[in-house]
Amino acid sequence: MAGIMQTMFRLRSSLLTVVLAGVLVLAAHADVWVVAAAVVVVQVLIASAPSLADVRGRSVPTPRFIPAMLGGLVATGLTLYPRGLRGAEGTQDVWGLSDSGMLAGIIPAVAVALFAALVTQMLRSDGRRELTTSTSYAVSLGVAAALASGWIGGAQSLGGSSVVAIGAAGVAAGVLVWALPFDRILMGSAAIVAGAAGGAVVAFTVDSVVTVIFGIAVGSAAALFAVLGQVFGRAWVSARSHASVGWGFPGAMSIALAAPIIYVGGQLVAASML
Repeated sequence: MAGIMQTMFRLRSSLLTVVLAGVLVLAAHADVWVVAAAVVVVQVLIASAPSLADVRGRSVPTPRFIPAMLGGLVATGLTLYPRGLRGAEGTQDVWGLSDSGMLAGIIPAVAVALFAALVTQMLRSDGRRELTTSTSYAVSLGVAAALASGWIGGAQSLGGSSVVAIGAAGVAAGVLVWALPFDRILMGSAAIVAGAAGGAVVAFTVDSVVTVIFGIAVGSAAALFAVLGQVFGRAWVSARSHASVGWGFPGAMSIALAAPIIYVGGQLVAASML
């Protein structure tokens, strides 16, 4: 029975990842603003993660929604408007804008999430039990939410919707194979192969400068990090009495952890055209 429940848990979270990846592909074919809206949905799912449980199964009080959302929104906003990172007159050339997409908003976003986490911890009135665990969890969620903005950077790059589609195919293929109820090491390896195959198929079919080798590289890497998102997300909520309440969290974590791969893929396309 426990094995069946674990399989169903993986399947539900994997299907959510597939849906989110599909939405991001459609959004990339529409406009970068639509991609940003889809990314915010992912960030909301991450910020809404269940609280951790201690060794006795009790919930660890963790003000997490505000720090995670602030970190995610700052990263999204600065990815859309990188001019916000420009300094005083005479230093602006350092932040010259590029057609290859931007991801410079993550570090300021993490700083904002950390500050917000500290402030919300100060406002706790429950004795601040499990302070270190609570704070680190809130900050970790903020980092994950900020990483999701990588999909926007990928959509802004010269690879555009093609890079997003290749990465999404790798993510979807990887998590669907990972959900199969067989040996975890075998399924992890098969998920990477499936991601490579998915990326290669999309690279072969899209009308773009990307090559099949590029599709294999991006697809396999995206699948690897998407599977890691499932593993980390499930590990964080596995101690809950009703783990199903967190099935949306691992699904969103897969999208967030794969996002930097999509951004790097966009940069590789830009570099190949120099």
